[in-house]
Amino acid sequence: MRASIFAFALLAACGPQSPENSAAAEAPNAAEPAAVSAPAKSSAPAAKAFSVSDKTDLYEFEYGWSAEAAAIPELDARFRKAMDKAKAELVSGATEDRDERKKQGYDYHPHSTQMSYETSGQSQRLLSLESMVYGFTGGAHGSTGSGAILWDRQLAREIGLQDLLQQGQSWTGAIRQPFCVLLNREREKRREEPVNTDDLFGNCPEMKEVTTLLSDTDRNGRFDHVTVIADQYVAGPYAEGPYEIALPITAKMIERLKPEYATSFEPKPPVK
Repeated sequence: MRASIFAFALLAACGPQSPENSAAAEAPNAAEPAAVSAPAKSSAPAAKAFSVSDKTDLYEFEYGWSAEAAAIPELDARFRKAMDKAKAELVSGATEDRDERKKQGYDYHPHSTQMSYETSGQSQRLLSLESMVYGFTGGAHGSTGSGAILWDRQLAREIGLQDLLQQGQSWTGAIRQPFCVLLNREREKRREEPVNTDDLFGNCPEMKEVTTLLSDTDRNGRFDHVTVIADQYVAGPYAEGPYEIALPITAKMIERLKPEYATSFEPKPPVK
């Protein structure tokens, strides 16, 4: 099950997560695509990362996005609109809670909203962003959540992982098997005992319950991993925190891409 982050609809700005946004069966020895350079530089001044921080006795508000996102006018405008809405909802909710607690004679604890969009990787054509949100509305503890945005610079719009694939192809199948294997390895470390499938958090989450995003771990302008994030309460109790599992993009997966996207990727050995 997934935690309810809070009343604010912040994650709507992160873009939908499709069940198809998962990876596929690994098969070695496919040809590696030709190298592609990082996004071309222009003579215009480089965009800068955006961030804002505002703290009062009523609330704490932080919001920001990477320089790569700021360089795309559509994304920059989208995030600014979402930021204004998030702050208005934070102030409204915090004010209502403070006034009600004052009437009841309870202590008030400032509400908080923190939202960030960080670059997980990019190629000449694609930009992958990871979003992280934290919210506190006066309860026992705050809640966190993740999201992903994949932006096609040529199409000037957000796309899904399934849009990268040839017709009839899928990355849905075999990603679940390596994800579940690596997730259980990590859960056993944190719990210091084997994972019991009969426990509340013993099963492997469905792909619709997790965030999947493309990552370029060596920052060479080609994606080499699919990062799968299971937020708090998805793969374990709150105390275990979120789980972030990096799965290699294999040669077999790259074979399933549309030709126009293949050069944005490089293969890595499958999970063992």
